Amino acid sequence: MKKGFFSLILLFCCTLALNSCIKNTPYETTLDPYLTASIGTYNFTSKTVVPTTVDTQAHDSIVTLKITGNSSDLGYVNDQIILTVSSYKEKIGTFSIVQGQASATFVHNHVADPAIGGIVAITKISANSLIGYFSFQTASGTSVLDGAFSVGKPWYFY
Repeated sequence: MKKGFFSLILLFCCTLALNSCIKNTPYETTLDPYLTASIGTYNFTSKTVVPTTVDTQAHDSIVTLKITGNSSDLGYVNDQIILTVSSYKEKIGTFSIVQGQASATFVHNHVADPAIGGIVAITKISANSLIGYFSFQTASGTSVLDGAFSVGKPWYFY
């Protein structure tokens, strides 16, 4: 009787352990993309953030990463911050706007104001996201500071 009861308990524990094991099913991960920055007294917060890559030639290794953040502010619905990293190699790093490794544009009231100095940095690349920061000065003198982003990792055709 004791052996039968012990066997039943052992069978129950084994079944419970096997059912709680991780099965070979894909994990669903949700991204919470954002792009924020301080522009004077205005705090830019994106409603949508879209990462894209542009392959300049069909068989060339030059790929440009472009991240576009569209404003969530109801007063400035058409504002955008557009960040670009030239020769994107899927590696972390700090990219200079002055040296032409990156570019940035602040679009306010449909007027594009390109950056003349600053940086775009990618600090973390995971299987499905890019995380980084940026700051730049535009041609009209606007300072876009304390910028941060987290976006889905773009995919492209090879």
